[in-house]
Amino acid sequence: MKTLVITEKPSVAKDIASVLGNLERKDGYLENSEYLISWAFGHLVELADPSVYDPTLKNGI
Repeated sequence: MKTLVITEKPSVAKDIASVLGNLERKDGYLENSEYLISWAFGHLVELADPSVYDPTLKNGI
C-alpha cells in the first residue's frame, strides 16, 4: 500500500520528494514504490471565523 501526500503547491511536493527519495515525475504527481505525492494550487484549508472557536464573540470581534 502507498502513502498519499497532498501538498499546497508543486514546489512543496518537490521539497518533500527530495527528502523521501527517488520519486518519478508523472502527469500531476510524483511516485515511487512507497509514496504518491500530488499537489493543489492554493490553500487547502483555512481557519474559520473566530466566533466558531469562541461563540461569545460577535462577527469575529
